[in-house]
Amino acid sequence: MSIIIVSSDSHELGLEIARKTAARLNYGLAGREILDKVSKKYNIDNKKLARVLEEPPAVWALPSKLWNRYMAYIQEAVLAELVKDNVVCQGLSARLYVLGISHALRVRVLEDPENEIAQLTRQGGISRAKAEKLIERRKNNRRRWSMQAFGLDETDASQYDLAISLSQIDSDEAVKIITDTVAYRRFNPMTYSISCIQDLELAGRVRAALLDEFPDIRVKARNGTLVVETKVLRREKKKKTEAIKKSAGEVPGVEYVEVHAFNDFFRQAAESFR
Repeated sequence: MSIIIVSSDSHELGLEIARKTAARLNYGLAGREILDKVSKKYNIDNKKLARVLEEPPAVWALPSKLWNRYMAYIQEAVLAELVKDNVVCQGLSARLYVLGISHALRVRVLEDPENEIAQLTRQGGISRAKAEKLIERRKNNRRRWSMQAFGLDETDASQYDLAISLSQIDSDEAVKIITDTVAYRRFNPMTYSISCIQDLELAGRVRAALLDEFPDIRVKARNGTLVVETKVLRREKKKKTEAIKKSAGEVPGVEYVEVHAFNDFFRQAAESFR
């Protein structure tokens, strides 16, 4: 009952490895079809959700609050799949959502650079030099996105449990390495790690449910108990605290809500100059 997360700079390659791995283990497969579910649930254009996963808000002028909301909706949907266990998740930056979950095997698949260059020159009709620059630009964009979104470099292979280069092996051999590795005892779900991902899933659901009304909140969960952090003006503290407790308490699985409301000094200062 483990989780496998496959990440790659090439969506097609990552999907191929994920599909083969899921089939060999008889696991479920979670990929970009999750965006369709989010799109239908929240009435958001699927293309916008895809762009959120590829570009930080500064690149396409999407307001940060809206970008954060879309990301929260995606995380909610991804965590709903991962909490089931026995699943292979491809892409969606899922590795960044499950830090500290010991039964999640994080895999980075590195495409053969020569194959990648050959594909670009053949498909795009460009020179080798331009293909190399394009590949480097894509990696830099991915690095910038993950650093801005989560403070982590998604392209850094050392951040993963397993990094596989396809320079010398084929995809079937890569799948065998993954399935052999996930069988190690350390990736067996333990009571604590199961509890941790359940907490992450609950926090994700609560945050997604409250973001429209309270866009600045941070949510942590532990065995049904929530800690919600927010910023408020002093005169709004009681009203906002009660509103958050009421809204969060209505989410299934929540047993107790604790709100930490901090003074919003910037808003307070701005109002003092009016």
